[in-house]
Amino acid sequence: MGMAPAAAPQPRAAAASPFDIAAPVAVTERKVRLVIDDSAVKEDEIGRKSGLRNMILVILGLALGVGVGFMVGDTRADRKQFSMAVRDGKDIYNRVSDVGKTIETAKSSLRKAVEASQGGAGKVAKIDYASIESLVALKHPFSADEFARRRYLAFPTATVDALFEYYNNINLLFKKFESLGGKTAGDAKHKALDKAAAAAEQLMATEYGMVLSKNGDMMAGGIVLVKPKPAEDAAAEEKKDKEEEDAAPKLLVSSKEGGREVERTLYTGQEDMAEKYDQYVIMVDKGRSMAQLGGAANLFGELRGELMETQALMDRTVELQGRLAKELGQIAALPE
Repeated sequence: MGMAPAAAPQPRAAAASPFDIAAPVAVTERKVRLVIDDSAVKEDEIGRKSGLRNMILVILGLALGVGVGFMVGDTRADRKQFSMAVRDGKDIYNRVSDVGKTIETAKSSLRKAVEASQGGAGKVAKIDYASIESLVALKHPFSADEFARRRYLAFPTATVDALFEYYNNINLLFKKFESLGGKTAGDAKHKALDKAAAAAEQLMATEYGMVLSKNGDMMAGGIVLVKPKPAEDAAAEEKKDKEEEDAAPKLLVSSKEGGREVERTLYTGQEDMAEKYDQYVIMVDKGRSMAQLGGAANLFGELRGELMETQALMDRTVELQGRLAKELGQIAALPE
């Protein structure tokens, strides 16, 4: 008996247990390719660069913001300072206007005193004591620190210079008033000054000359009073010839007031002076010789000289006052 052929092995069913061994799986060849993708790197780098740029922009923005803030702050501070300067300008303008009233009063009194001391045609030189007393009585219009701690941002430099010159002139004027008062106060000074004024009046009304004389080998000059020669009548004048008309003027000289008068020729550079020296009279510069000629008049002359100096200072001060009134008025009109 023959044996039946063995049956062909049947494939096993899938393992129901995890421990069952699965049939081997066909192995397929796989190629692994290494791809370098730099997109991520670029994006990350770009991200960092973009972040850095943004950070720089933020810093710049903050810096600009702070700078603008400072500029705005500075502008506001400057504007405040300017407004305060304009306010000071208005205040100074008002003060100068008030002081101007005092100066006008002083100017009027000083003018009267100067005119009285000058004398002139039909007038006698004298001291106007009342006018000088009114100058002394004026109250100084400025305090010692009148223009200290002021803001001059809105003021032109020339205006500031003029303002302080004006202030200084006011101080000098009031010192002059005080000095004039000291020289004229009291009865004793009145008497001395009145006597000196009379002598000065006589001096100003008289012309002086010098006539030369010879004493041995020496030449000497004597002071004489000089008067013009009375004019001749018209008929005599018509008879004068051309040479006489062209001749130097003839003057009458005397050694004292009321003394005998003799005729002398005014010296104007004639060439025969050396031979005819006693026939000429040389005029004396009375202005330069006032101290020598005046004597008793010197006291009055000194007072009159101080009055004239004070008048010159007053004129300069009034000029500055007018200029300041205009320039400070422009500052006072500015908006704060």
